[in-house]
Amino acid sequence: MTVVDVAVVGAGAAGLAAAYRAYELGLSCYLLEAKPRIGGRVHTDTETFGVAWDRGAHWLHSADINPLTRIAEELGHPYLARPRPFDGNFHLGRRWGTGAEWRAYRDEFEAAYERAHEAGDEGRDISVADVMDNGSRWARMVHHIFTAISGMPPSEISTGDLAAYRDSGANWPLTRGYGALLEARYAGLPVELSTPVSVIDTRGAHILIETPRGTVRARSLIVTVSTNVLASGAIRFTPELPPRLQSALAHVPTGHANKVAFHFRRDLFGLPETSYVNFMDERDPVRPACSFQINPFGSNLAIAYLGGDLAAGLDRAGEAEMISFARAALSDMFGADIFNELSGVAATRWTSDPHTLGAYSCARPGHAHERAVLAEPVSERFFLAGEAVSADWYSTVQGAHVSGTEAAEKAAAFLQRAIAAARQR
Repeated sequence: MTVVDVAVVGAGAAGLAAAYRAYELGLSCYLLEAKPRIGGRVHTDTETFGVAWDRGAHWLHSADINPLTRIAEELGHPYLARPRPFDGNFHLGRRWGTGAEWRAYRDEFEAAYERAHEAGDEGRDISVADVMDNGSRWARMVHHIFTAISGMPPSEISTGDLAAYRDSGANWPLTRGYGALLEARYAGLPVELSTPVSVIDTRGAHILIETPRGTVRARSLIVTVSTNVLASGAIRFTPELPPRLQSALAHVPTGHANKVAFHFRRDLFGLPETSYVNFMDERDPVRPACSFQINPFGSNLAIAYLGGDLAAGLDRAGEAEMISFARAALSDMFGADIFNELSGVAATRWTSDPHTLGAYSCARPGHAHERAVLAEPVSERFFLAGEAVSADWYSTVQGAHVSGTEAAEKAAAFLQRAIAAARQR
């Protein structure tokens, strides 16, 4: 049976980049993907509404230094480059907030963010909740923004991890979608779709990877699935993953983020294209805050963003509950009559998706140092890749992309050493 140089598990951004680089380096490769599509948590949906919207990642984060920005330019995939895209729109349940109220909320968030960074930079790896003003008027909104950033509630976000993130401040959405960019970049890359991996045995001369289509044999291995999937035991490893790595998986879990997209027959909002609206109901002090993207690129969509504990809870409650929550907020802001023009609605379920079990990674307080463990080779021929592996671009597509490229280069270096050693024997 054929033995390939490298087997790559998962055809998200990391796996695609790993396989692409492996082929560039002249290696033989199998790229195995459980889903019937590529992209993983980067998926542009054009079928549901007839217009493009990203079910997962949609920002070119740190876009001015992001290597995927150059790829987007080379492939002719436009993006919206503008400073501070979130400024201005804030609804308080009864009414729209004033400019002064918006600035007060932003000042509070930015102050908390700065305190979190200072703590992390000083080596105080505590929770972000410890540096927030949790009793303030704007606490719910600040809580929501932190969950959107990290996929976890502030009490579960490490200041050390947050401080390590390399943010240039340029965050630009892609007009045609991030998933569409990956599809264009990796068109023609060989991939075995609908091929979930159940068992990986690294004991023998060749690594054995069990799939419903048979056993793949490889000289080296790159695994790119999320930390939650690895921790869940969905893939059984023989021998088991090292205790040090198992600890890192537990302490750098995949957080939660979901979207609810409403498509309307016409523009009903009176806002510029690609506007962003925050919602915090001051009539109900326990109602969670959320945010929306309105009319992205003129598409007549309103897309709710739900993060952290809210996203996970609504996902587990079911799609109907998630839609109901987002619909109520949209109705409070723009009136219930807008739904007379509703043409369709869809919700993402990244938390309950068995191939992801969440959205993007976040280190728990006191455990920022364990992210580095994910970047260490599991063995001399077994490597992890994905956004969680990135030290300073975690939770992003570019972080996954770079880690995949680097993992392929590590595999190539191992194979070169193995060949050299064999010649000396």
